[in-house]
Amino acid sequence: MKIGDKYKVKIIDEDNIGNGIAKIDNFVIFVKNALKNEEIEIEITKINKHFAIGKIINIISKSDKRIAVVCKYYDICGGCNFLHTTYENEINNKINYLEKLFNTKINYLTNKNELYYRNKVSLHVINGKLGYFNDKTHNLCEIDHCYLLNPKINLKLSEIKKYNLDNINEIMIRCINDKIMINISTNNENIDLKNIDCDSLYINNKFIKGEKYLIDTINNIKYSIYPMSFYQVNSEVMKLIYDTAKYYAGSDNTLLDLYCGTGTIGIYLKDNFKQITGLEINSTSIENANINLKLNNIKNINFINDAAKNIQGKYDVIIVDPPRSGLSNDVINYLNNSNSNKIIYISCNPNTLKRDIDKLKNYILDDISAASMFPRTKHIESVCKLIRK
Repeated sequence: MKIGDKYKVKIIDEDNIGNGIAKIDNFVIFVKNALKNEEIEIEITKINKHFAIGKIINIISKSDKRIAVVCKYYDICGGCNFLHTTYENEINNKINYLEKLFNTKINYLTNKNELYYRNKVSLHVINGKLGYFNDKTHNLCEIDHCYLLNPKINLKLSEIKKYNLDNINEIMIRCINDKIMINISTNNENIDLKNIDCDSLYINNKFIKGEKYLIDTINNIKYSIYPMSFYQVNSEVMKLIYDTAKYYAGSDNTLLDLYCGTGTIGIYLKDNFKQITGLEINSTSIENANINLKLNNIKNINFINDAAKNIQGKYDVIIVDPPRSGLSNDVINYLNNSNSNKIIYISCNPNTLKRDIDKLKNYILDDISAASMFPRTKHIESVCKLIRK
């Protein structure tokens, strides 16, 4: 087998990131956008020691789970992985993957909005053209519409493209409660685009005009959102995950919110605990979190700007929501010695979640739920409850 070879194969299985799986002489071939039981013609595009990658040349027999792809950029953009199949099939693939990984039943939190759900996007600009980077490259895929974006962001995208985008590197657009925030990264702040109509405008993270922050309200809780604030891009699924975390956490005296960011999850659990401490290394996030305390007149939360390795004190419940890389060894050691009743772990990466659970020797996995925070992509958001042995 060599690159460029062509074969007729039958897809025997699917993985969790949108690939079909075939075998040639017992050698595994991953085929992007192929579905189980399909007979297809493929061309080999890459060969590794244990597997090869192929692309579809022709579909001889189609799966009943295949649907028409709505996006003209699907094969080059790389942002989506499941537009070629039903949403039900995407979810089933993700559930099957998680249940094999964790060897337990997964509660899947269903959400209705599979398209037009993102409340934020960051778009690159190269030679005055606006778009995403192609899959695993820095080549620009120029776009005029994205099926994952809030419709008002798509409308603003069309308006932005009418301006001269020279000297602009990146444009971030948020839509919260129908209000638009734009943050422009540029080498020259004297740009035409600064005249664009929006509710909040920043250039190079500096406030220019409109409102300094946008406000989202979930369950009567107000959240301030700045350009650099971490805020989940899918508000519907954010609520599903946070409601599940609240159920897992129960009620107790003290809660430690590690990697607290702008305080969203800690504030969401404010009525479940007498005292909450949030720890975050990013000082800007802590400033944002304290604004959220004032917006909601909350008195039982203390946000501290410090590194997770400097954790002090004992807590009844600890909640962690780390980046994709998972927990540091310092945090793992602290959690194992914390003597807390429960650990609630929110994760955007099942593989690092599994790794960290295995390291938490003094705790066992009691329950786990998952949801598509990013429908039609390969990503999965999970929340689980660990209890002390």
